[in-house]
Amino acid sequence: MSDLPPPPPNMQPPPGYVAYGGSGGSGMPTRPIRALGMWLVVLIAAAMVGQLVAVPLQFTLRDAARDFLSTNDASAFDDKIALFLLLTVLISIASIGQIVVLCVWTFRLAKNAQALGRSPQSFSPGATVAVNLLGGCTLGILPFFMWRELWVASDPDTPPGDITWKRRAVTALIPVHLALTLAGVVVGVVIGLNRGLSNGISFGNDRDDLAETLDDKLALIGLQGAIGVAASIVFLLIVRQLTARHARAIGEG
Repeated sequence: MSDLPPPPPNMQPPPGYVAYGGSGGSGMPTRPIRALGMWLVVLIAAAMVGQLVAVPLQFTLRDAARDFLSTNDASAFDDKIALFLLLTVLISIASIGQIVVLCVWTFRLAKNAQALGRSPQSFSPGATVAVNLLGGCTLGILPFFMWRELWVASDPDTPPGDITWKRRAVTALIPVHLALTLAGVVVGVVIGLNRGLSNGISFGNDRDDLAETLDDKLALIGLQGAIGVAASIVFLLIVRQLTARHARAIGEG
């Protein structure tokens, strides 16, 4: 038995590794996030496809609006409006589902960050839910800081309990998303100041006013829609990349 070879050296796991379902620097268990991230990507993509269809549909609305203003025949215009409203409802359903999954996903990301010993946190698990629900009231600024923190907290190369975790680099996608969000708000305000509208087309106006708005301000409305699509694309990339790096950080296969 004395002729057996010695055990191989360096059998320790790499720095920062946390076994899936195990605990990090705080002794707390981690929870899986890949499935939630996948569903979130699907819902973002569904809403984004709706937005992509809505932008050219708005231009067909303008043609119908011009016909209505010149002939006073509202039948074709009303049909186009009904189609646009149906598309808006479908986008809204996907967006509501997105918010629900987003709240659960970010809650779990922040909770896992606690398990990895990422402290002190500016955004607790409960705070991430509040930011997702109310962050729009801050023009996307609070979500910007939340995404920054979740990104650096999910760095798989940072060992559990490392007190320097907040010094890690942040992806450029996060400030790009903030810039697109602010640009969309600015365009929406311009539209609202010009025609008493905000956030695109409002169906609370009478038919004549709506038709005139589509005829006069469609370029701005289309620009706002294009910015929204771009913001959705960037956000989808953030979710995919953050899911992947967080899964590596907690050892989820």
